[in-house]
Amino acid sequence: MAVRPWGFESLLSHQIDRIRFADREIATVAEVIQPETLRVEVELEELDGTRRELAVRVPPEPAERVRERYVRRFASQAKLKGFRKGKAPAQLVEQKYGDEIGQEVLKDLLREGYQSALAQEELEPVAPPEISDVRWLPDGSLEFTATLDVEPEITLDRVTGFRVEETVREVSEEDVDRVLERLRTDRADWRPVDRPAREGDRVVFDSVPLDDEGEPMESERVENHQVELGSGSLLPDFEEGLEGLEPGERTDLEVGFPEDHPNEELRGRTRTFRVEVDAVKERELPGLDAAFAGEVGEFDSVEELRSHVRGNLEEEIAQQSRREVNEAIIDQIIEANRIEVPETMVDRYLANMMSDRRGPMEGRVPPEKSDEVREVLRPGAERAIRRHYILKHVAESEGLEVEEEELEAALAERIDTEEMSVNDARRRLERSGDLDDLRFHLKMEKVFDWLRERSEIEPVPAENR
Repeated sequence: MAVRPWGFESLLSHQIDRIRFADREIATVAEVIQPETLRVEVELEELDGTRRELAVRVPPEPAERVRERYVRRFASQAKLKGFRKGKAPAQLVEQKYGDEIGQEVLKDLLREGYQSALAQEELEPVAPPEISDVRWLPDGSLEFTATLDVEPEITLDRVTGFRVEETVREVSEEDVDRVLERLRTDRADWRPVDRPAREGDRVVFDSVPLDDEGEPMESERVENHQVELGSGSLLPDFEEGLEGLEPGERTDLEVGFPEDHPNEELRGRTRTFRVEVDAVKERELPGLDAAFAGEVGEFDSVEELRSHVRGNLEEEIAQQSRREVNEAIIDQIIEANRIEVPETMVDRYLANMMSDRRGPMEGRVPPEKSDEVREVLRPGAERAIRRHYILKHVAESEGLEVEEEELEAALAERIDTEEMSVNDARRRLERSGDLDDLRFHLKMEKVFDWLRERSEIEPVPAENR
């Protein structure tokens, strides 16, 4: 029996691969492809750059097998009048569920046909394809076109011999003082006071929004909320309204919401909140003495604590300078070489960047500003992808890999060996998937070491820049 052409023309696009974008790596992970599952006829056309077009034909026989598979699946669950569940004839099942079966068949054939075409042509896509021209032929075969981007072929003419300036910064006594003050602030006690609240105080209060008739909306009441005035954790009108209030005082605050507020219903609106101050507390810093030093890190004296803080600051500065040199080298490599970036890869990077709730924008880009934000972020996205390919190319061309002994040594540096063995730490990281991240991090360190050794790095005092 030939496969019947179903009468709908929706063009389907499927998530064939997953791309993980991060500052440390941009990697394409394709689904497992089993080329023997479905044999297809393929014509490959190379468009421009990384763009490829696949004209795919799924022959009648495999298409029919997929259709029969779904008929059996539907038949096993079908409840038709006069038949027990799963006992209805296939012909009746097709009559009742023809459209649903057809949609499932089409989805499977597009997905499996596309995967088989990739395997036959040995292509590695960097993003899901654009599926078009989907059509059933009279003989029961299925034809469609898949347009996709593949990883660019990277040829770097120059990756060494660059001249880079390295900023040399000194740690001052004021820098150490600022860290110590922050440590004292973090360990401060909060003492209740009987006076108006001012910047730097902690205010404990209850609040409830009022409706248009001035009645409290009890379902949105918040009690015992705490805020440090001046921290910026509340809307500006709210914080300013709390300043000057005393314990036990009640008042109504007019609060304006910004146009980009996460709650669309509140954007650009003004609401009235009834607030009652429960307490005003001021910060009481601990003394900078031996007792404090011991509490921070079991140091015997303030001088020992200062020495430790200075060492940490110097290490941070060294790492910052190292990162700046690394990225300056990358910028010069990008400038010295033409590295083509697939547009679909940039688009996916931007989409992930804007939707990631753990990212800098916390996935809170208003739809109306989406295009504007994408354009602002696009140069950085293109650089990140070029950076990925540069590092990948150097690692592969120079054979830079992380040996097991290096991985074990890195693990030993990062754990307390009195509480956990290196083997236990390794097993824990393997289970969480973080071991591959550590291996990648060490590999990138090797790549940057290799690049720095082959560039001229000139120290420049910070005050001369």
